[in-house]
Amino acid sequence: MTMRVQRGYTLVELLATLAVFVTLLLFAVPNFGIMLGNQRIKNAALDVVSTVTFARSEAVKRNAQVNVSAAAAGWQGGWGVAPASASTIRSHDIFNGVTITEAGGNTQYQFSGNGRMTQPLSLKFTVKPSTASSKIQTLCVNVGSSGRTQTTSGACS
Repeated sequence: MTMRVQRGYTLVELLATLAVFVTLLLFAVPNFGIMLGNQRIKNAALDVVSTVTFARSEAVKRNAQVNVSAAAAGWQGGWGVAPASASTIRSHDIFNGVTITEAGGNTQYQFSGNGRMTQPLSLKFTVKPSTASSKIQTLCVNVGSSGRTQTTSGACS
């Protein structure tokens, strides 16, 4: 008499595996949305910081004034970096799901050839989600007159 070896899984084993998978999925999906929202805010704040650094370095390299101007829709609509007497050398597109505001209402700032901010002397950008959400963090990007940036949690005060 020969014994047959059975291969495969029983229906009970498949259903148990499926139940564990669905349970894990129910916990992961809501948190995944929050994680994506937080990452979107961090990326927008990093883009603000990298633009400040780029504009300052271009001003020093060219030994000339470099302007950063918000789009017509405001900072969340994007911005452009341009030397005082030349066309735009870098631009940034619109942010989806993110609102960027400057505390003083400034829509432009400038660095002089020595790398210092001339107009205004400091900036505070609040980067937050477009829709109200208590679980997605708000960030504040402080820009000093020397171009040094500092990012902190919470809205700018």
